[in-house]
Amino acid sequence: MNFETSYPPAVFCIIATEFCERFSFCGLRTILSIYIRNELLFSENCATVIYHVFIMVCYIVPLAGAICADSIMGRYSTILYFSLIYLIGNILMCMGAIPVIEMSSITLSAVGLFLISVGTGGIKPCVAAFGGDQFRLPAQKDLLQHFFSLFYFTINLGGFVGMILTPILRKWVSCFGDDTCYALGFGFPAALMVLSLLVFIMGKPWYRLKTPKENVMLQFFKCTVYALAKRCKSRDSRFKRKHWLSLARDKYNGKLIQDIKVVFAILFLYIPLPIFWSLFDQQGSRWTFQASHMDGNVLGVQIVPDQMQVVNPAMVLVLIPIFDKLINPCFLKMHVMENALHRMAVGGLFASAAFLSAGVLELILETTYPKQPQEKHASINIINTLACDVKVHNPFNAVQEIESSGLHKFENIVCDNYTKYTLLVEASEKCGTIYFGRHRHNLEISAVELQTDTVLIGINIENKIQAYITDPVDYEKSLSGKPRLRVAYIKSSIHLHDVTVSLKNQAGLRDVYFVHSSNSSFLADSAYMELPQGVYDCVVASKEIPILYEESFNLDLGGVYSLVIRERNMKIEFFKLYVMSAPNTINILWLLPQYFLISVAEILFGVSGLEFSFTQAPKSMKTVTIAGWYLSVAVGNFLVILITQANFFKSQAQEFFLFAVVMIADMMVFIEMASNYKFVQLEADSSTNFAIPEQIPLVQNSP
Repeated sequence: MNFETSYPPAVFCIIATEFCERFSFCGLRTILSIYIRNELLFSENCATVIYHVFIMVCYIVPLAGAICADSIMGRYSTILYFSLIYLIGNILMCMGAIPVIEMSSITLSAVGLFLISVGTGGIKPCVAAFGGDQFRLPAQKDLLQHFFSLFYFTINLGGFVGMILTPILRKWVSCFGDDTCYALGFGFPAALMVLSLLVFIMGKPWYRLKTPKENVMLQFFKCTVYALAKRCKSRDSRFKRKHWLSLARDKYNGKLIQDIKVVFAILFLYIPLPIFWSLFDQQGSRWTFQASHMDGNVLGVQIVPDQMQVVNPAMVLVLIPIFDKLINPCFLKMHVMENALHRMAVGGLFASAAFLSAGVLELILETTYPKQPQEKHASINIINTLACDVKVHNPFNAVQEIESSGLHKFENIVCDNYTKYTLLVEASEKCGTIYFGRHRHNLEISAVELQTDTVLIGINIENKIQAYITDPVDYEKSLSGKPRLRVAYIKSSIHLHDVTVSLKNQAGLRDVYFVHSSNSSFLADSAYMELPQGVYDCVVASKEIPILYEESFNLDLGGVYSLVIRERNMKIEFFKLYVMSAPNTINILWLLPQYFLISVAEILFGVSGLEFSFTQAPKSMKTVTIAGWYLSVAVGNFLVILITQANFFKSQAQEFFLFAVVMIADMMVFIEMASNYKFVQLEADSSTNFAIPEQIPLVQNSP
C-alpha cells in the first residue's frame, strides 16, 4: 500500500468518533430550547437566552481545550478526558428529564448543560488537529486537504442525522405518562457518546501520539508579555522598525519567537471572521422566523419552519464531494482560488449574496403582513355582531358605518403612550327581530401605543346595545407555522352552565375551550391556541343543551384568527371566524436559493478555514489556532444577540440588507489583510521551514 495515496487507518476511527459526537450534540441541541420552555417552564425569552449562552460557552471552552492539548496532556488525552465530562453531562440531562427521580430537573439540566458545553468545547479544537497529526507531510499534503473536506462532511452528516432522528424519538415515543419522551431524546445522544468513546479508544494502537515536551502556552504568554513590556518601555527608534516580538530575542529562543509570530499572524486574520458566523448562525433564528411566514405545503407534504434547518447540512453533504472532486481541481487548473484564504474570501461573498436573497424574499413577504401601528399610534378594530348596520360616531373620520358582521379598523390613530377616546355607537331602534331598549351606546376606550384593540358591538341581557373590549390582538404568526386561534364569547344568559367550544379536525384531534361562568362578566376571551392546519368541526355546547350550535371552518397555515360568538336567550345568534393575519401564501421552497448560497459559503469558508488553521500553525500550537477559529464562532453568536436586541430596523428586510453590506465590507478588509500574508512552507512531519525567514507570515514587517 502506498502511504502517500492511502489514508492512515487511524483517520477512520477519528472520523467515526466525530460522527457520533456531532450526532449527539446536534440531536440534543435541536430539542433543547423546546425542553427548556415546555418542561422546565422557562419563558421563551429566557429559553432563548439560555440556549445562546450554552452555544457561546461551547465555542469559548475550545481555548481551554487547546491549552490542555498543546501544553499539558496532548491531544489524545485531552479528547478522552473531555469526552468523559461530555458523557457525564449527557447522563445528567437524561436524568433531569425523568420525572420519577427526586432531584430538581432544573439543577440536573443546568449542571448537565454546563458539562456538555465544557466537554464538546474541550474536544472541538483537538479532533481536527489530531486527525491532521496522522498524516506525514508534505508527502501526504493532498490527502490532508481531502481529509478536512471529509471531516467537514462527517460533521454535517452526523448533525443532519441527529437533527432528524432525535426529535422523532422525543415526539413519537411516550414515557412516564407523558405524550413525549425527553428522557429518550437526551438518552440516545448519551448512548452515542458512549459509542464515540469506545471507537476513539479502539483506535489507539494506530494513532500517532504527540505529547507536549514543555508548557508551550506558558512560554507563549510569557514571551508575549515580555516583548510587549519591552516595546512599551523602549525609546530606541531602531526597535520601532522591528517586529515587536523580536525584542524578546535576548531571553527566548528564535524558534519560539517565530512560532508566536506565525500564531499572531493567523489570529490577526481571524479578526474579521465573526461577521461571517453572525450571518451563518441566523439560520436557526431569523431564517426560521422567515420560514414561519411561508406556506409549507410541498406536493401534499407539510414542511414546518424548524425543519428547514436541515436543508443546510443536507446541501453541504451533497456539495462537499462536488467541490472536492470537481470544482476545486478545475479552479486549481485555472489558477483561481488556489489557496485557503482565497476560498474563504469568496465564501464570505457568497454569504453576503445569501442575505441579499433573504432580503429580497422578505420584501415580498412584507406585502402579506398585517399593518401594525407605528410609534405614537394605535389601532382599533370594531366588529358588528348585530343583525343590522351600525354607525360609529368617532373623532377619526366623523361617522363610520359598519354593516352587519362587518369589521372596520381605525388604523394609526394618534396615541402618546395611551390616549382615551369616546365613541358613540348607534343602531336603528329595530335591529332584525330585536327592539332595542337603548339603541345608542357611549364607548370610552383607552388606545395604547403600538397596540391594536378590538371592540365587539352586541346586545346585553336588558336588550340594550352594548360594546365589549377584548384583549389586544396579537398578529404574530406562530414559529411552527401552525394557525393561531382565539375565541371571544359574548353571553347574555345566566341559565347556561359549563359552556364549551369544541374543535375537532379530520385527524381526530380535539381542543376544548371552557367558557367561564361568572355572572358579573359577559365577555369570555381565550388565549391564542396553536392548532394543526385543516378543516375543523366546531360545536358550542352547555350542560343544559348538548349542541347549541355547530359549524365547520378551515384554518390555513400561518393564519391568525378570531372566532367571535354571541349568545342570547340560550341561543347562538352570531358565529363568525375573522382573519386577523392572512394565511401564508408564498411557498417555503423560495428559501432554497438563500440556503444554497449559505451552504456554498460554508464549504468555501468553513472547510478552508479549518485547513488553513491546521496547515499554517506551528506544530506545537496547532490546537490553539483551531481554538481561535472556534472562538470567532462564539463572538459571532454574541454579535447576533447584540444586533437583534438593539432592534435598529423595523423592517426585517432592511436588517438582512445591512448584514449583506457589512459582510461585503468585512470581506474587503479580510482580502486586504490576506494579501499581506505569506504562507508557511511545510517540511516533513508538518514542521515549518524556519530556514527561509521571508516565508514566515508576520503581522508587521520582519526585522
